[in-house]
Amino acid sequence: MSDLDDLRALAPPPADPPPAADWEALGTQLPPDFVELAERYGAGTFDSGIAILVPGHPNRFLDLARQVEEQRWALRYLRDEGVELPHEPDELLPWGIDEGGNVLWLMQGDPASWRVVANEARGDEWQSFDGGVVATLVALLSGRVESDFLVVDAGETTFRRDA
Repeated sequence: MSDLDDLRALAPPPADPPPAADWEALGTQLPPDFVELAERYGAGTFDSGIAILVPGHPNRFLDLARQVEEQRWALRYLRDEGVELPHEPDELLPWGIDEGGNVLWLMQGDPASWRVVANEARGDEWQSFDGGVVATLVALLSGRVESDFLVVDAGETTFRRDA
């Protein structure tokens, strides 16, 4: 069983396919598991609190392409204010945001091996996860992995696509 199958079991996607993402908007290749997630689920929110960003979404808060610079700017601002960051802002790509404003990032490099990290919106905590986007979602939504700052209600969850 794949990570995407596990995610479907935890939170089935809507029956209808989502609008097409603008994969050219970023100018970079994305990991296959993220592309598969976005093409099956689209931009939206798990009722656990995690929203998925997709490039080219009409809602700027869910448009991955627009969120890249906004989220990196926030990290650069913190760094310039003297906050030590474990990662360079330009090496990170946001793919999800929770209700508390905490950001889930992909580590850039070879897309097939990108790892997921998250940063606390109103603090200095960071958390690293094993695996890619879908594996991280499965781990958080199933309760196998916990976070001290991400807003996640593990257990029975649903996904709501945002128009």
